[in-house]
Amino acid sequence: MRTGIIAVIMLLLAFCQPAAGQDEAGQKPLRNFQLSLLPMIGTEGADVIHHQYRVSVNLLAGITGGVQGVELGGFLNITRGGFTGIQLSGFGNMVTHHFKGLQASGTFNMIRGDAQAFMVAGFLNTTTGSFEGFQGSGFANVAGGITKGFRGAGFANVSGGSHQGFAGAGFANVTGGGHEGFAGAGFANVTGGSAKGFLGAGFGNFTGNRAEGVQFAGFINKSGDMKGIQAAGFINIARQVEGVQLGIVNLADTIAGGLPIGLVSFVRRGGLMQLELAGSDVQFLSVSFRTGIPRFYNIFSFGMRPFSDEQFNSFGMGFGSGLPVGQRAALQFEGHVYWLNEPFRWNGDQLDLLGELRLLASVRAAKRLALFAGPVLYNQLSRSCDPCGRPPRDIAPERLLHERSTGDHTSRRWVGLRGGLRICIR
Repeated sequence: MRTGIIAVIMLLLAFCQPAAGQDEAGQKPLRNFQLSLLPMIGTEGADVIHHQYRVSVNLLAGITGGVQGVELGGFLNITRGGFTGIQLSGFGNMVTHHFKGLQASGTFNMIRGDAQAFMVAGFLNTTTGSFEGFQGSGFANVAGGITKGFRGAGFANVSGGSHQGFAGAGFANVTGGGHEGFAGAGFANVTGGSAKGFLGAGFGNFTGNRAEGVQFAGFINKSGDMKGIQAAGFINIARQVEGVQLGIVNLADTIAGGLPIGLVSFVRRGGLMQLELAGSDVQFLSVSFRTGIPRFYNIFSFGMRPFSDEQFNSFGMGFGSGLPVGQRAALQFEGHVYWLNEPFRWNGDQLDLLGELRLLASVRAAKRLALFAGPVLYNQLSRSCDPCGRPPRDIAPERLLHERSTGDHTSRRWVGLRGGLRICIR
């Protein structure tokens, strides 16, 4: 046991000690062959670290001053210099300078320098300098500098600099600088600088500076400036958007030629936020909240019809788009759906939906106040006889555009009017 511990310590010290500079490593004499049982126990003895070899064979573990050719190791290969060629070992490979070629091991590959390589390891690939080529490992690929090429890992890909190419990981891809290409992860993609291309993650994409292309995530996308498409299962967050946000919740500081599409959208600068008080021939009073941007906004509403034989409360939501007409006027086209219920009572078994298509004209009466009015095309869809035995609400006028019954459902269409005022919060 003591002998094994001493051997491991000697190996680590040999790898961590300062090695010859890159130019000096290239000037080491080149020999044809060396064979080692353990480091410095072989055909070359302690002189092995002062030479490069065309063929190096380490039965258990060995150390050389460099390789230009092929190195095979039963357990571990250590190269205190540059390597060009093929390096294979049962457990690990360690190179203190540049690497160019193929490196494969059962557990790990470590390069303390730049690499142009095809690297395959059962657990870990790591380079302290830039990397170009292919990295594949069961756990992680880690590069201290710029990476170019394909990187696949069961857990994570980590780059200290920028990345260009494809990175795929079961958990996360992390890039300290820019990203250009495709990154796919089961959990998250994190880019400290700019990202260009496609980012896909099961949970989230996070870009610190600027993103161009597509961000697709199951839960959240977050970036600085976004030019392209942000699509998330729940929330998109960006500073400035030039493109499209698709999500249940979209948050942006500014929208420059873009469009947020979702259930709720908030834009801090240049966005739309209005409170509306309205009346119509169907609902005598309704309160609505609008948020988004003038070109596309969300509507959330509560309405009521008191003092009538057909009293009800309503909850609804919809979408709208506005077109400015001059400095003070605008046209809005809106689609909205209300769920009608008994006054201040929720009955989930009763189906009574009121759809509205609105064409409204608004005029700004003051800095934060606008008046509006316009026609509405109604469509009421209800059960002819709900589970409580109640007939559908008779809120339609006598003159209908359309009425149709299919099974126990009835559909009615008619035209009415809507008008009111809006308070512009923003």
